[in-house]
Amino acid sequence: MTARAQTWSNYTYHNTVKYMIGTTPQGTVSFISNGWGGRWDDKHLTANSKFISKLIYGDLVSADRGFEIQDLVAIAGAEVQYPAFTRGKCQLGVTEVEATRKIANVRIHVGRVIGSVRQIYSILGALITKADDE
Repeated sequence: MTARAQTWSNYTYHNTVKYMIGTTPQGTVSFISNGWGGRWDDKHLTANSKFISKLIYGDLVSADRGFEIQDLVAIAGAEVQYPAFTRGKCQLGVTEVEATRKIANVRIHVGRVIGSVRQIYSILGALITKADDE
C-alpha cells in the first residue's frame, strides 16, 4: 500500500516512477537520477537528485515550460532556458521565435534520447495493468 501511495501520479492517473535524464548537446546521456515515485513533482526530484551537483558554473539547462527549477540551477551558477511563453501576448517577437525554434530543435534530440533509454530498458515504457500486477 505504501509503494502504491508513493508512486501514484495525479497527472497520469496511474502508478508511475520518474527518472530525471540529462543529455549533452551531442545527444549523449550525461545523467540519470534514481527512480522516484510519481507523486513527487519535478522540483523535488531535481532538488533531491544529484543533478545540481553535476552542473558547472555557466552551464545552460534546457527545460520544458512548467519545470520550475531556475532557483535550484542558479545555486550552481547555471541558467535554465525555457521556450518562449505567449501568455499575455498576441504573438512572439522575431527574436523570441528564433530562440524558441533553436530550443525546439534541441528538445527533439532530448526526446529521442529518452525514447532510446525507454527502448533499452523496456520496463520504463511499460504500462502494467492491475491484472498484470496480481
